[in-house]
Amino acid sequence: MNEEFNFESLIFEYLDQIKFLFFPDQWSSAFLDYSKNEVLVLIFLYRKKSANMTVISDYINAPLNTTTGVVGRLEKKQMVERKRNEEDRRIVNIVLTSKAYEFINLEKKVIEHIIKEVITVLTEEEKATAINIFNKILSLLKQEKQQLNDEDQPVKKVKRILIE
Repeated sequence: MNEEFNFESLIFEYLDQIKFLFFPDQWSSAFLDYSKNEVLVLIFLYRKKSANMTVISDYINAPLNTTTGVVGRLEKKQMVERKRNEEDRRIVNIVLTSKAYEFINLEKKVIEHIIKEVITVLTEEEKATAINIFNKILSLLKQEKQQLNDEDQPVKKVKRILIE
């Protein structure tokens, strides 16, 4: 491959090919009524059943005030509710409502259907290769994010004080 690889044209070509995935008629329209952070919170709570604001904030990698807004919007949509701990009333956990469980289960069925259709056209070898490639990409992206985070952290200098 002596020709210079043109990433820009490759990226635009793939975007042209997959743009239909971003059209609302491809997905449940309800799914598009939620922000990225709202979807992440719903999925997190679906898996964990209950969490406090600090844990949710850590999961979505957002400040606590942003998480409070996200949870507030989900409350207005009747997708989550705040539950006080019976033993310690100061502790407030966020849990999904039955409406949220129904919503997530419906969306899971749509996604599962699409994935099953894709999988049926792949051989076992292609499935294994696709999973390996996906895992390598995730690993690389995680490494790069960690490096960026490490670079952003100020170096703490310890000042030594001599005691006589």
